[in-house]
Amino acid sequence: MAVLIRVLFPLLASVLLALAPPARAALEENEVKAAVVYHLSLFADWPPGSLREGSFNLCVLTENEGMADALSRLGGKTVKGVHLVVWRKRPMLDLGICQMVYLGEMSEGARGRVIAQLAGQPVLTIANGGIPIPGAMVSLGVSGERVYFDIDLPVVQRGGLRLDAKLLRLARSVVK
Repeated sequence: MAVLIRVLFPLLASVLLALAPPARAALEENEVKAAVVYHLSLFADWPPGSLREGSFNLCVLTENEGMADALSRLGGKTVKGVHLVVWRKRPMLDLGICQMVYLGEMSEGARGRVIAQLAGQPVLTIANGGIPIPGAMVSLGVSGERVYFDIDLPVVQRGGLRLDAKLLRLARSVVK
């Protein structure tokens, strides 16, 4: 048994180490994207009366469990003086409780239906996709080792939200 452990352990360790960099990179990407989502909430202002008392709700719609887990770890942080609550919504019902909605990996049809349902409402919609997603207020992407975001300002304004000028300067692009 000891011989078997001495032979198999180095082999297993080398296989795990070979797999670790891509897995670690995906984990780090998810954590950075989650941090960007959180900071977007700090640089946005909602119209009076649109924030619910007692909690700030981030609703997560994604098939990417790693990203959903990273966003779930934001729960308990403070946004606008209240605790952030993360909702992993399945099915997509009652998104009216959300102040922010993260639209991750999902079919284009499902994403389009959610964006249409939230159009004009004071809900910050953040879509993951690498290119600006029509109807989303913010679109996240990755280039090399950097996470970037694009902002569609007319969509933000139709929802009654305001974004801080500092945030607009950090965006890769801003549609005006």
